[in-house]
Amino acid sequence: MGAAQNEDDRREFRDGEDPTRMANQPALRTSSGAIWLVVGAVFVVICLVVLIPLVPLGNPAPLVGAVLIVLLYAAMIVVRFAVHRRIARLRTLAVLLGLIAVIGLLAVLIPTYASTP
Repeated sequence: MGAAQNEDDRREFRDGEDPTRMANQPALRTSSGAIWLVVGAVFVVICLVVLIPLVPLGNPAPLVGAVLIVLLYAAMIVVRFAVHRRIARLRTLAVLLGLIAVIGLLAVLIPTYASTP
């Protein structure tokens, strides 16, 4: 039984069906995209809660970051309902969510390091 299982695992890997590959995760293959909008909304709220208090400190990075984050989330909503091909829609939503996280991080780090002597 062990040898047969190993052969099945190798065959799956050769066929590109390895379930441990990032591209084969259910959120990128079978989801409707609604979960990406929910997680994106959580990311946006967290980012805005952190960035909005930084706006009055004078550096424009938090304000620019907050605006970009809101625009990226709006793009997520548009992609969710406008892109009909499932794989393309889910991968685009994943990229947009990643951009929200990266821009949120940069919008906090830029003023932090800009103010240090």
